[in-house]
Amino acid sequence: MKTYWVAYQIALQETLQRRSTLIMDRLGGFAVVVSLYSFWTALIGDKATFLGYTRAEMLTYVLALNILRSFVFTGRGWQLVGEISSGRISSYLIRPLSYHGYALALDLAQKTIHVAAAALEVGLLVLCVRGELFLPQDPATWVLFGVAALLSSLLFFFLEFMISSLAFWTSESGGPLFCFELFLQFAAGAFFPLDVLPAALRRALEATPFPYMVYFPVRIFLEKVPPLEGMRMLSMEALWLAAAYAAATTVWKRGMRSYAAEGG
Repeated sequence: MKTYWVAYQIALQETLQRRSTLIMDRLGGFAVVVSLYSFWTALIGDKATFLGYTRAEMLTYVLALNILRSFVFTGRGWQLVGEISSGRISSYLIRPLSYHGYALALDLAQKTIHVAAAALEVGLLVLCVRGELFLPQDPATWVLFGVAALLSSLLFFFLEFMISSLAFWTSESGGPLFCFELFLQFAAGAFFPLDVLPAALRRALEATPFPYMVYFPVRIFLEKVPPLEGMRMLSMEALWLAAAYAAATTVWKRGMRSYAAEGG
């Protein structure tokens, strides 16, 4: 455990040292949040509600998106692709550690910085627009939301890890990873609530793990689902996480066998 804690601290320092990259990433994220807020504000207009969301709930949805995107979708899939393609992965395999645990420690370091920055951005936007926010009154809602966000982050980590591991077989593995991340933003509800989609398409997406990363956690935070339904969602998310973990480790082990055979 100490090894991973040291890896987390080093990755934290390295992330802070790359100030220009961090600033550009956060400026891009903040621009997305401002654009989404302006877009939904224009759609709501003078209406009391829109698609079942009040103005306060829609503003909260947009702000929660910014924090969740920073916590869930910040990852190092592209670094893994580069390490496998270049052969640098070998330097990690000879060390007395689990690469999954090591990658998770580095992932957590990036998330720490980006979530802190996202929280500052949310505070700035709230001060600028002076909009009313929706905050849950039931303490259980905060607990359910926290658990959902944690499971969402782990779910994304293992799905991204699985897709990135395709680099063991092809040098063009960046293509699948790019398509995965592009589709994920849409299917997870990272730009808009999935309520805006036709019912058939929404039900199809709800049968996948993607809405559990953003859409369902935000609905839990907005108290759009009863506590029992929230528990059912968490159970389904845990099942998807178990499946993603099993798939990621299977692909990794097979990739390692292929990598060892080629290296030998």
